[in-house]
Amino acid sequence: MNRIIIALAAVCVCSVSAQVYLNQPIALALQQQPAPAVREASLAHPAVVENALHEAQYPDQFRNNFYKNPHIAEALAKHSWFGDKEMPVFEREADKIPRDRIVKIFKNAGFVRRR
Repeated sequence: MNRIIIALAAVCVCSVSAQVYLNQPIALALQQQPAPAVREASLAHPAVVENALHEAQYPDQFRNNFYKNPHIAEALAKHSWFGDKEMPVFEREADKIPRDRIVKIFKNAGFVRRR
């Protein structure tokens, strides 16, 4: 009986522990294929465009309808204009750090469980 209780407790503890899944791709059959868009010159940073395409693949229940409000979108766009002595960033220093090094730092800090 004690073995069953210990086994059940171990299963519960293992199922409750937090896990981080780093950028697992969605199965190709489940992805919504975006309509081909006309390529236009854009001032958006390539990482922002890539992130927007990645977020467009999320199911509707995971999207925030707050940003679909035109008044909110306009206010956020106006707030993000460049102010005095601000300029766009085309090459970020953070992009030069290898992702495996970042994962290693998080693992050593204890934020990601080692496998």
